[in-house]
Amino acid sequence: MSIKMSLTREKILELGEDLILTKGYNAFSYQDISKELGIKNAAVHYYFPAKENLVTSVVKNNILRFEEMVDNMNTRMFDEISQLDAFLKIYAKSNREEKICLLGSLGPDFNTLAEITRKELQKMSVKIINWLSKLLNSGRKKGLFSFEGEPNTRALMILSNLVAGLQLARMMDKSDFKSIQSQILEDLKP
Repeated sequence: MSIKMSLTREKILELGEDLILTKGYNAFSYQDISKELGIKNAAVHYYFPAKENLVTSVVKNNILRFEEMVDNMNTRMFDEISQLDAFLKIYAKSNREEKICLLGSLGPDFNTLAEITRKELQKMSVKIINWLSKLLNSGRKKGLFSFEGEPNTRALMILSNLVAGLQLARMMDKSDFKSIQSQILEDLKP
């Protein structure tokens, strides 16, 4: 694949993700992509024959970015508080950019997504929850976090708050999200 073809594919992927996070899965078409990039619809179909191919690739890219982020934090020996803070900053950035997260965007359409896309979205959810659960458990053992209940339950609560918080921030005041983010950290203080 030539560099130009690879760049076109990456631009389509980036724009597809942006449209999913700003408009939603069912609210954009390949025509939106081709028009924005100044290419023919056939070019989009060349790289991603169907919308499900594009969306599945977006989810897979997000999984890879998440894994790279975790590896990077481990390599740099971030403690649990720093790791959680870095994770929360991803959602804060989405809020500033008036985007929702991939889970919040695709979740409502889950039952209408292609099987492969659903599997990748589930894989992404499990990876995040498992990582967050281990992080909370480790932080609690070190005395960095304090909370009642199981780490997995707390991880589910945190992720649910972040996903829903971005959606609510669209309808209400964007600064409300900052309150949610602050409360998550406050609720974990020893």
